[in-house]
Amino acid sequence: MKEAWDRYALSHGTIYHTTAFRQLLIDSFGYQCRYHAVIDERGSIQALIPLVAGRNLGLRRIGVSLPFINYMDLCAASDEALQAAADSLKRLREQDKLAYVELRLKDDRLPDASGWKSHLHNHTFVLPLYEDEEQVLALSTGSNRNHVRKTYKNGWFTSSFDPGHLPEFYKVYVRRMKQLGSPAPKLSFFERFFELLPDNAFLLTIHDPSAGQVVGGMLLITSPGNATLYYPYGANLVEYNNKYLNNYMYWEAVRFGIRSGLKSLDLGRSQTGSGTYKYKEQWGAKPEQLTYLIYDGAGSSSLSGPPDKESLRFFIELWKKAPSFITDSAGNYLIKYLMP
Repeated sequence: MKEAWDRYALSHGTIYHTTAFRQLLIDSFGYQCRYHAVIDERGSIQALIPLVAGRNLGLRRIGVSLPFINYMDLCAASDEALQAAADSLKRLREQDKLAYVELRLKDDRLPDASGWKSHLHNHTFVLPLYEDEEQVLALSTGSNRNHVRKTYKNGWFTSSFDPGHLPEFYKVYVRRMKQLGSPAPKLSFFERFFELLPDNAFLLTIHDPSAGQVVGGMLLITSPGNATLYYPYGANLVEYNNKYLNNYMYWEAVRFGIRSGLKSLDLGRSQTGSGTYKYKEQWGAKPEQLTYLIYDGAGSSSLSGPPDKESLRFFIELWKKAPSFITDSAGNYLIKYLMP
């Protein structure tokens, strides 16, 4: 059903719904694919069930739709098809002996969510893109507009879309993830985006021309079906914060999205009230609630779901302090168990 699945995914969902991203996860982390489709009596797809199975930090076998993605609606043609997909997930959990299954929804709302526990701690931010750049910049706060213009006036940075800069970006990314207390996937994970999504993966790198080095960057993913530009991975050197590197980098992503004819830029997931939540708000992007649903078959009172940031605080602080030669190699191994 690969061709039919991808046609439906691109017309009803996002680039992440396609089988290419499924292959990327399997190749990179060894997850088991448990993708299913809800079909009608004519064999036509009515809903998608993107699901992969793997082990979490507690080594329990779980199913997630979809790790490494902020949200993954089931793209159902009707409420009946959506409910059928949710009911199928309950059966798949039992059939595959999974401790629980997790859905990460943005627009979907289950008609009957009995037995599912919801987590409402995250939002994504969507910034509209207009043909006139100034119209987009006008959505920002006054200070954000000033910071963006200052970076260009002073010529502090230049940008590139040469994928050959991936190794340099990766060094910046690993360094920044360690500072945040998080492991990073292998370089090959990022390389697979360009191999499996050659028409949709782009690397934006930001350079300091005076130092001759990459100081920040973003992996950008275009999703033509819903005319959205996604920013799943990015990082910068914090010593450039006083030169508003982040503001320049985000604005370069905005300009790329406009040139690509896309209608919105998804700025990604942030916990409610966090620093990144407030930063994205100042761009004029609107927060949209993400609904994460957990089902373990034993009733909502028994559900704790995946660990949150606070419960992992000790390990986050430990990761920040551990030597890089340990975290760089261990992170490649541990990241698949986080199923972030």
